Amino acid sequence: MSTDLPLWLARGEEAHQTGDHQAAEAAYRRALVEGEEDAAYYLGDLLVHLNRAAEAEPLLRDVVAAGDPDGHIPLGHALWDLERPEEAEAEFRAALGHQRPEALLELGMLLREQERFEEAAEALRDASEENAEALVELAILLIEDLDGDEPEAERLLREAIARGEEDGAIVLGSLLVEQERDEEAEVVLRAAAERGSVPALIDLANLLSEYEEGDEEAEQLYRRALELGDLDAENNLGVLLRDMGRTDEAREILSRAAARGDELAAENLAKLDD
Repeated sequence: MSTDLPLWLARGEEAHQTGDHQAAEAAYRRALVEGEEDAAYYLGDLLVHLNRAAEAEPLLRDVVAAGDPDGHIPLGHALWDLERPEEAEAEFRAALGHQRPEALLELGMLLREQERFEEAAEALRDASEENAEALVELAILLIEDLDGDEPEAERLLREAIARGEEDGAIVLGSLLVEQERDEEAEVVLRAAAERGSVPALIDLANLLSEYEEGDEEAEQLYRRALELGDLDAENNLGVLLRDMGRTDEAREILSRAAARGDELAAENLAKLDD
């Protein structure tokens, strides 16, 4: 696939990177009309990300039929979304046959969903040589689906963190809390938060809110997460304020979260005066 994008593909890619999916789609469709190389790939890949797999499938099949092996992975995702896992698996394996090792992570996650756990573990181990995200997925697989090898899962997660995969800190923090190793979990989450992980801010606040004197810092962390755009913190903050006896503030925050469709916030709002 070409790396030097012609006019309409370049405009579409710029719009995609800024989150303007409508403009990206319009530009990619114009590129398709203009006959720009790789237009079907870019449009199909975008449609998969927009959960429009049925529209993406024929475009990506054309890409593959034209001899572009890069089409196999997004086509696999489209077929997976369309609940055709056997066909999705075939596409991921086809990508591997064309020396696309990034397909290993997708294959491993698909196999896990099909409860083919040993095969999934093998694919994820292979994927982890180049992709630290696979270490996190493998650790979760070990904990939840295989023999519960928590020491090995912890080793994998610490390696993932060392390789820059911040989701590793979130999963490791959760594992340590479950093992009642709260102080170690706090260290892991604080380090991730300092590196800029917003989910780590929320998980650290959740942990601190359980401490006898952790409410004040937990509140600060939830508010920081909200400032950074993570609305998941809103319900948690409302519950914390309720538990601190600041009912009016809790009601305001839970009402706002419920109004934007947060079902858990709506439940907590309804319980506020119980």
